[in-house]
Amino acid sequence: MGEDGGVPAPPAIDGRTVAVLETTAANPALNEWVLRGTIPVPPRTFPRSDGRDPFVILDWDGTALPTQTELVSRYANDADGADVVEVIAKVSRDPAVTGGDALRFEVVHAPHLSPPGPGSIGIEDLMTTSGVPANIQALLNDPNGIEIALYDCFGNRYVCRPLDGSGSMRLERRGRVTTELRVYQTMRPEPFVNGAAGTLPHALGVHAYLTTSAGEEILGLALRFNNGSTGRDTTSALDDPLDKFYFQKIELTLPANLVLIQDFDDPYLGSYVSAGQRWVWDLVEPMANGKLHVMRWLSQFHRRLWIASGAGSGFAGNYADGVGNAFCVRGTDPIFGHDYWSWWNKGTARFFPQKYQLPSLDHVGLGGLRNQLYNQLGQIRERLLNGTSDGNYPIASGVLGWGHPYGVSYGGMTSGNEIFCWDGITTAASASYFGLHMFRALHRMHSDRQPNVLIDADGEPSTVERWWRENGALDYVPFAHYVVPFLGGSYPDPFGFANAPRFQINHVQANGLAPAYEVSHLAFDPHDYQHLIRYTRSAKVLAWLGNDSLAKDDLRQQAEMFHLSYHTWRNDVYGGFMGSGLLCHRAVANANPGKGGPFGRGEAWGLDCAVAAYSLADPGWRAVKKPWLEDIVEMLLTSQGACNGFLQAIVSNKAVEGRYRARQQIEQSITENALQGLRESVFKGADPGYSAMTRDVLVDSLYGFISEMAWAPGAGPYRYTGIGPLDISQPVWCSRAQMPSDALTTGDIETFQDWSSFAYGFEITGDPIFLERALTQFFNGTDLLLHLRNEGTNNIENRSALLALMQHESGLL
Repeated sequence: MGEDGGVPAPPAIDGRTVAVLETTAANPALNEWVLRGTIPVPPRTFPRSDGRDPFVILDWDGTALPTQTELVSRYANDADGADVVEVIAKVSRDPAVTGGDALRFEVVHAPHLSPPGPGSIGIEDLMTTSGVPANIQALLNDPNGIEIALYDCFGNRYVCRPLDGSGSMRLERRGRVTTELRVYQTMRPEPFVNGAAGTLPHALGVHAYLTTSAGEEILGLALRFNNGSTGRDTTSALDDPLDKFYFQKIELTLPANLVLIQDFDDPYLGSYVSAGQRWVWDLVEPMANGKLHVMRWLSQFHRRLWIASGAGSGFAGNYADGVGNAFCVRGTDPIFGHDYWSWWNKGTARFFPQKYQLPSLDHVGLGGLRNQLYNQLGQIRERLLNGTSDGNYPIASGVLGWGHPYGVSYGGMTSGNEIFCWDGITTAASASYFGLHMFRALHRMHSDRQPNVLIDADGEPSTVERWWRENGALDYVPFAHYVVPFLGGSYPDPFGFANAPRFQINHVQANGLAPAYEVSHLAFDPHDYQHLIRYTRSAKVLAWLGNDSLAKDDLRQQAEMFHLSYHTWRNDVYGGFMGSGLLCHRAVANANPGKGGPFGRGEAWGLDCAVAAYSLADPGWRAVKKPWLEDIVEMLLTSQGACNGFLQAIVSNKAVEGRYRARQQIEQSITENALQGLRESVFKGADPGYSAMTRDVLVDSLYGFISEMAWAPGAGPYRYTGIGPLDISQPVWCSRAQMPSDALTTGDIETFQDWSSFAYGFEITGDPIFLERALTQFFNGTDLLLHLRNEGTNNIENRSALLALMQHESGLL
């Protein structure tokens, strides 16, 4: 729903069906389960001023069910509330359906009382859920009920207990159907040991996401482990960096007769061992050869688990396979004639930060899509289970102890693989919980190879605001950062990384205890900013289609890491700053207005992540970050080519052999996609001035994209276009006539990523030239919609917006 392309759907009328959720019938023995699905909604639908929950899900027989509503993402204007919600109810199976059948549940607007607010947050909030069974209550009331332990290279033990009431807590969901509580703790030595074989001040940090479900003898337990301590708290050693950390194993202890189920089994997941009245499960088993596991500083990994009694193991096993996830579907009310709220309804098209309509894929065949997603999930599940690789991309590595990384080790792998403006399109269209589960597997594997997390003692990402130092006219953040902190040499080290204790590292190295996989583990770079979308794409799908708390936290984490890399402060007390930062980019723009600048795909993917986090965040976080986003669009307005609309002007041997300042087509398309998200998620309806400013920058860039300077007649955009001489004091070029003949990559065009830009350009301006140019890319075809349909799902992750636009223009959506 572009700012210039439609109005929101009208408010709901009480008693009417506003949406329909669809899922697939799973295990025939599962007669009831917790169903959850996300739905886009019009402004001011939720939260309500009267505090009531607005929706009720109807069971298969029309019975109104106790239903819980949770906020997923927000309109740019906080007063408009949620633009996407999650609705949750415990449903039952229609006796007439069999496994594999589609199940549909109506969502009715029927406001009803919700539980009173939580007051102070604690473990007791998990009891808000109705009918928590006695054995799960007993577990929650036992401070030692869940114990997570780790053993270092000397066998010293470090422990955290998520139910003991300590640590930092945050409610993710709270209601009669389900409640989710996040607890953050640091694993501490028990006991503390001095001497040459002693303990470290602490081990890993642990986020525990605990979930109760109505009437079910299960407890959801997602765990994220990190070695990303920042040392920011100078009064305590509990957040000091550890450098490389070696350990024997990680185990989880539960009361006897409670089982542990993991969503994706792996070679290092062990079975339980009985220890009196406790059962001990290895989450990461010891290495068979007596070697140790290793985690580098800034690394992370997570596991999604379910704790269950014997009676609850069926529920847990199904949830571990993704059962329970449902998806809003397109449809029209048969009685009142209104379109249901969905991603395909123009009035509620709020998918991803760009808030755009999704295309129908009915012409492709939804059953075939479900089969493809099921098979893709099976392939990834098999790799995780057996610890095997493909031998090359996409899973180039086998299991590396606790981790099984996705992709190749180089964080800037060249290719368009996974470089998508959109994702989850086929999963949403086919309502496939297998597809969503596949994204959980991808997210896990990409997290295993993304060692760039800085996490403070309270479990929150380290931020620019927390590190900012006042220094007269030269306020600064006391370190250099680009994806990861720059350390060593003359770079400052406010973390204390150089002072990390090394006696355990020295012991491991002296005794040959390092694992064989250490070299491979250390070789995996985090995805750099030019390719950050390879990590964030799965998290975005999980957030918008699943309201996944862990994925939403990861998007915020990466947004904060980008802000630490791209801000307006200095990087040391003396006034030094990074050439890759926003401060430098702004200085270049102010000194050379209207001549383009260095902003490209790296900054654009970072911005896309930041805008996604903004859309999903609470008002407090948004208020802190909005000035930063305003700074970015102001800088772009200043630097944008005054007469040609180009934002990027770089000097590179790859770009017309470095003869001129130039722009690259894929970087322009990625930037335009980020600007669409910035306009829709941050400024639209909230800040008319910045909304108009962002629109102007985007429109000028879009016209530059299809201009004679960038466009090869009868073909498409040049891969690279010179925009001006190397001498930045000289004017940029304003027309093809002013350009030297070698300022274009003649015969080399780029059409992989640009399809969304045609859609944005037409929707914002109404100018048919954007659709004419899109048709040109189909070898001067005659029917743009027909060509897009004939492509099926080929590059649908980049063509999605244009296909949806053409379906809407043709009356098919």
